[in-house]
Amino acid sequence: MKLPDLAAFTESVGNFQFPMEERLPGNLEASFEEPADAYVAYSLPWLEIFAGLAVLSGWGKAAGLVILASLLASFNLALWSAWDRGIRDLQCGCHGVSETPTNYVAKIASNFGLLALIMVIFLLMWWQRRTLLFNDQPPSIQGSSEDA
Repeated sequence: MKLPDLAAFTESVGNFQFPMEERLPGNLEASFEEPADAYVAYSLPWLEIFAGLAVLSGWGKAAGLVILASLLASFNLALWSAWDRGIRDLQCGCHGVSETPTNYVAKIASNFGLLALIMVIFLLMWWQRRTLLFNDQPPSIQGSSEDA
């Protein structure tokens, strides 16, 4: 949903107003501005797509899940930071262009729900590998000690 209008997504990334550098105590220099916001906005959707394809295809599933979990954790930190700095009319661009300000509580809770789902998938992967490992044991030789 972000790819069709990357210019609008670039603006959404800039809406977070991340302080980039502190020149003097208490005096923040330019926030997350050009070209940093464009680098993030133009690369982030592709990273999300490739990670999602890795999870769906099964090729690189664990790496895709780690990338998606890292992105969700980063998004939650960014949302919390914007909320903490008092940005009330943030339009995060998480699901494309939107005129509605982000509901911080709902969005952060949603991201934690997605993180929980990723953990469930990791646990299922672990359980499947564990089950396959223990089911592929070579058969024991029966009666070897009794026949001697």
